[in-house]
This record gives sequence, structure tokens and C-alpha cells, in this order.
Amino acid sequence: MKLANLLADGQLNNTIFDLNSPNNLDNWHYPYWLLRSLFESYGVELNTSDVNDTENIIFELHQDVRKQINNNVPCYVMLYETPHIRPINKDKYLLAKYKRIFTWRYDWVDGQRYIKFNAPNRIVVNNSRGWAGRDKLCCLIAGNKSVPQITTLELYSERVKTIKWFEMHAPEDFDLFGHGWNKPAAHPGLLGKLDRKLRCILPKQSGKIYFPSYRGKATSKLETLQKYRFNLCYENVKDLKGYITEKIFDSFFSGCIPVYWGASNINEYVPESCFIDRRKFTSHEDLYNFMVSMPESEFIAYQERIAEFLASDQAKPFSAETFAENIVNTIVSDLGISA
Repeated sequence: MKLANLLADGQLNNTIFDLNSPNNLDNWHYPYWLLRSLFESYGVELNTSDVNDTENIIFELHQDVRKQINNNVPCYVMLYETPHIRPINKDKYLLAKYKRIFTWRYDWVDGQRYIKFNAPNRIVVNNSRGWAGRDKLCCLIAGNKSVPQITTLELYSERVKTIKWFEMHAPEDFDLFGHGWNKPAAHPGLLGKLDRKLRCILPKQSGKIYFPSYRGKATSKLETLQKYRFNLCYENVKDLKGYITEKIFDSFFSGCIPVYWGASNINEYVPESCFIDRRKFTSHEDLYNFMVSMPESEFIAYQERIAEFLASDQAKPFSAETFAENIVNTIVSDLGISA
């Protein structure tokens, strides 16, 4: 059996491939379990880098760009995050060291060295219909973070504006979940980090509730979203073609209608009839009135269209199967490995 390395932040001892791991929340490990299984069919054992003897590997696969790149074997990278969030992902010197780059970036894809890549999901069609069990109107699930550098494309601040509006105008219809909302809102750059630390340690801030709608971390996003009718899912960055993360799909898998703001060409990938386009509303009040006035029959119609989309070929580019096949076929072809 040939050996290969997977390098992913915080992932050691092959836990990223373990479907029985307590960290396998919402099927997050499934695409990587499938990836490893498909490589095994070609006689390649993919392990996290701490498991393998580096001298005996035949290639490395990185989750986002690494500062240290093994020059002794072919290296491949999957670009998940935008350079606005992870600046190293646009480092031309480091990118030049990779044999091939799997990327969401619409403008980089050439079908040769740069290959189109989507964040993978285990596609699940939710069969629930209507408002039963969905007692709350909407929620937002995200970490309290910000961009390392100021940019007009970031949506972290828009999340905070949305949270504050609902807390002031419709607190009974909104809940907030995620990491870090027991602290002040994060601001961009080093000055933002310093400001946040200072505000946390000031005596007058001790025990202060910054976000009254905060309900803690969502242990399972899928289980949490099944209790809501709408999910406010804003990407970290807006107006980037092809940058579509798991956020809109978390809503789909839960039978929840997403209020989406992110990729400028989202309609090329997901039918417009399956989500609410946040860009079409000039104010939070208009968005709220639209959601609160939607009859159950229209809500069910959205659920039906979402289920139809998930069962169609149009959703396949976002599936774990396409993800695994795309990466494995490319690498084994490069290295001349046959099943």
C-alpha cells in the first residue's frame, strides 16, 4: 500500500476520516472518509501527516495553502477559504510549488493546473414539510469573527447589523448561535483585536451581555435548524463568483429556507426559487415583513423545490462523491496509478 499525507488545520490521528468520531457533527467527516476510501481502491493509504513516515509518502494533499511545502513529493492543495479570510491562499510564491490547485475561484479555473472545486457535502434530502416543530421564525449560526484586513467585501459586520436589528425590533422571532458571542463583536485588523481584548477586560464590562439573542453553540447545525423556518446565512465575503460554502446547504438539509448573501453568481449553481436573496431587500424591516407574512403553503413550496434541487444533477457538484472523484482521479492520473 502506497502512503500519502493529508494536512488540515487541527486534524491529527486520522480523526478526520472517522465517521464514529464525536467530532463528526453534521456529517462533516463523510467527504474525507469517502476520499480516503476511494484512494484505497487505488492502493493508496491517505493519512493525516502525524501518522505517516514522511520519507515514504508519494504525495501530499493540503487543506488551504501551507507555509511549509514538501519539495520532495508532488503536493496538491484544496483552497477552501478566500484570501480575505486567509491571506496566504493568494501567495503566488507558495502556490507555484503545488502541482495542481483545486479552487472555488471562478477566475482562476483553467481545467489544467487550476481545477474547479466546491466545498463538499453529504447530500441529504429533508422530507419534513410545513411549520410543524418550527416554532421560531429565524436564526443565525456563525462565529463571532472578523477579517484580518479591512475590506468592503466582508459580511461579518452585516451579520452583526442583522443581529442587532432583530434584537431591537423582533427579539421573540430570532435566536443567535455560534462561538464567541458572549464577547464584544469582532472588528477587522490588529487594532480590532486589541480593541476587543481591552473591552473584555475593562471592569465595567465584566458579566456584560453583549448579544441578548445568543443561545450558545449549536452542537448540531442540522438539528438546530430543524426548529426554525428561516436561516440567515451570510458568507464571510460577498460578491465572489463561485465562493459557496456549506451555509446554504445546511439550511437545505434541515428543511429550512435560507436567506442567502454571498456569491454574486449563486443563481448559476442554485435555483433562485430555492432561497431568499438578501440582496433584494433594502432593509431588515422589509426582509422581516417578507418572512413573517409568508403563508405555510408558500413555505412548503420552497421545501418542495429544495428537495427537487438536492435530488437533481444540479446539486452533484457540491456532493462528497464529486469532491472525492475529482481529487482522486486527478492525482492518480498525474502519478500513473491504476486501480
